[in-house]
Amino acid sequence: RSSAADLLGRQEIQALLDSIKKTHGPLVKAVVPDPLSLGEVQKILQNLLQERVWIADLVTILDTLADHTRSTQDLDSLTEIVRARLAASICKEYVDNDGRLWVFRLDRSIEKTVERALTDSEFGQYLRLDPQTGQDILNVLSFGVALLEEEGIQPVLLTSPKIRLSLRRLAAPRFPRLVVLSTNEVAPRVLVESIATLSLADTLA
Repeated sequence: RSSAADLLGRQEIQALLDSIKKTHGPLVKAVVPDPLSLGEVQKILQNLLQERVWIADLVTILDTLADHTRSTQDLDSLTEIVRARLAASICKEYVDNDGRLWVFRLDRSIEKTVERALTDSEFGQYLRLDPQTGQDILNVLSFGVALLEEEGIQPVLLTSPKIRLSLRRLAAPRFPRLVVLSTNEVAPRVLVESIATLSLADTLA
């Protein structure tokens, strides 16, 4: 499963779409090849798989894309919209037997720092942090990961939708097992249990 994104080629995508066409032909036509190309749909599905979001519910994914490609064709933005639509299946992977999702959070000052560092370019949005600030945030994430791992819990960071992807990209090289969820991705019946809200001061204690 960890290699699924790399194994999902255009031929596999086309086979999936051909299968869906048998029962949802108009839906497939509403997405591929216009407004999205086969390669763009492939990239969105790979984005999901890279963060261990399963793509079995392809009808819901295509339906979401059909609804939102008029407002944006940015593939990262569309991926985030699809993730929110798949909230129930995402949360199912991480809740305990009582339906509780154990997480840690970053305090508002860190989230605002990340938000201010978001920069738009012709290639999409990226995070423009100075090296020291980036390292400080990674140190906070390390503290949060350790807190949950000490309790035998899958590390999950819950953050705002606007900065979720940027935090994930910042954290992934050092903390590949850290799951970064936005508040938009918490399903209605899931009870969020926050083990801590961390600030930069916590790494200095």
